[in-house]
Amino acid sequence: MKNKNLKENLPKNFLGQSLAVNENIFDCIIVGTGAAAYNAAVHLYNKGIKNFVIITENRLAGTSRNTGSDKQTYYKTAVSGTEGDSPRAMAETLFMGASMDGDIALCEASHSLEEFFHLVSIGVDFPHNAYGEYTGYKTDHDPLQRASSVGPYTSKKMTECLENEVNLRSIKIIDKTRAVKILTNREEDNGEFRSIGLLCLKKNKNYEIYFSKNIIFAAGGPSGLYASTVYPHSQFGSSGITAREGAKFANITEWQYGIGSVKFRWNLSGSYQQVIPRYVAINSEGMEKEFLDEYFTSTKDRDRAVFLKGYQWPFDPGKIITEDKLPGGSSTVDLAIYIEKHIRGNRVYLDFTRNAHNFSITDLDETAAEYLKNSNALSNSPIERLLAMNRPSYELYKTNGIDLAEEYLEIDVLPQHHNGGAEVNIWWETSIRHLFAIGECAGTHGVHRPGGSALNSGQVGGLRAASYIAAYSIKNDDYLKHDDLYRITKSELAEFENICLSYMGNAQEKSLSILQEINSQCAAFIRSSKELEKTRLSPNGKETVITDPLPVQNTAAFTNPAAIFKCMEMQLLSGLLHNGIKFYMESGGKSRGSYLVLDSLNEINNCLKGTETDIKFKDKVLITQYIPEKNKITSCFRQVRPIPAGKDWFEEVWADFREGKIFN
Repeated sequence: MKNKNLKENLPKNFLGQSLAVNENIFDCIIVGTGAAAYNAAVHLYNKGIKNFVIITENRLAGTSRNTGSDKQTYYKTAVSGTEGDSPRAMAETLFMGASMDGDIALCEASHSLEEFFHLVSIGVDFPHNAYGEYTGYKTDHDPLQRASSVGPYTSKKMTECLENEVNLRSIKIIDKTRAVKILTNREEDNGEFRSIGLLCLKKNKNYEIYFSKNIIFAAGGPSGLYASTVYPHSQFGSSGITAREGAKFANITEWQYGIGSVKFRWNLSGSYQQVIPRYVAINSEGMEKEFLDEYFTSTKDRDRAVFLKGYQWPFDPGKIITEDKLPGGSSTVDLAIYIEKHIRGNRVYLDFTRNAHNFSITDLDETAAEYLKNSNALSNSPIERLLAMNRPSYELYKTNGIDLAEEYLEIDVLPQHHNGGAEVNIWWETSIRHLFAIGECAGTHGVHRPGGSALNSGQVGGLRAASYIAAYSIKNDDYLKHDDLYRITKSELAEFENICLSYMGNAQEKSLSILQEINSQCAAFIRSSKELEKTRLSPNGKETVITDPLPVQNTAAFTNPAAIFKCMEMQLLSGLLHNGIKFYMESGGKSRGSYLVLDSLNEINNCLKGTETDIKFKDKVLITQYIPEKNKITSCFRQVRPIPAGKDWFEEVWADFREGKIFN
């Protein structure tokens, strides 16, 4: 569907650079080239939609392709063993994570096997036994053995296999192109907005407009919010552009934080902890000490806590104490690292070359001893146990220039995954119609989630969005006529250009790196109301809101426009994050999920005695939204949607399915 007048009625440049217009009006644009994006593309194609394109800033970047753990997990309904399982049982597990919508939980559970076996069918070699049972293991927040893995790079393998399927279908990928603004129609009488296209920056030089009836946003989580993260250097995130258009965000305050390495960014869960390495702190004078003994009453308790970090990897306020309500739970390890590094100023390391002080393989906790025995890993040192249990996890670091058999591994407690994101319905459509969010940029998780559920959620989200677009959205579309399309687009571009110019012209001392340091200091796994309040005050004592213009220190934006857009996006997302945290605290919210809420940092030592997880808002979803018309951020709670009863009389379901009523 083409109209040559589009080029003639739109500006020829934007921010001083040439502006081109792609004449095609696509049925869909997918933003991103991770596992979720590629899966959505494959499903769209298989469902008969051919007029679509994938746009990506860097095809080889992103979390899916560049991150993992000791054995990265895919979470699904169990299909082996004698313990009964079902989609509803799995949905209950997801829903019990708190602040998660039950209908989303049921969708993720119901499609989990469909998507798991889709991956198997295209070459992701999840292991099964001689009889074809896809056996599993227990991951965090998992009552059954639903987890599966192909090793440290499960999501990388998924991405590569799905990319191959995309290439087999000759689906077009436009690389080196960053989406910088979602074009929206804000003129509808009912107050609802819809997406109509994208303004993109190509090769960091010129701009191009792509019009589309639907957009599937799959560009990952906002890792650029923090100074230090487990996210790969190639991952920054761009969900700030969905926030700028007024999309509602669900649970933006909820993250996963845990122990990771800082030189080579990687998640140190599973085998890395189960082999019970030595924890070492080194001060500025080079003096070394094993510091965990200070935080535990016995060697046995210390080693048990380290072992449990393997599958209790995310920091959890409820796990500072043990199951017997005694001090010394697995999350005490995270607090000890924080105190040593950020309060005492030491550098903190894992040492796999030798055992910790007074370590004894014969005096281990029963759970740890049985696990190591069953894994044939009762060797004399952590590195020998690691090689016996999971050699690929050792080779991973060796490949990246770190030999765990010879050197210490520097660590910190770092953000690893965003449980929140754009609020979506059961078809993964955001509050902006025809704009879908899938993968980590979608706020489908609650306070807690089982390990590996994020990979499943990304696959299910792609399937659901593609199904809705193919079966309902395009057939019932109200896309703009050409005259309205380019009139609205001209207005959108003019408004956005003014925002950008104002932003670049209002130079301040703060930069993106300072903003990231602020978030790491007061909006990560330790959240102090006093520290948070400091970020709202300027040096002269006057209140400044973090959403005020926060550009880089100079006018380099004209030569490096991508830097300015990234800074704008992270500044706005920081505003949403801080607003959400502040609202949660002012509503009486305490420590929960993967973070501690403190009045001041002086309270942190008291937390070592134990902190209860706050369940006050477990049946609420925190909604945070930037309202463009008012240049204002608001937060509120809404009730979670329960797990729906659903229909299960076959003939009735069959009729609804045939007639397309499931999409209404």
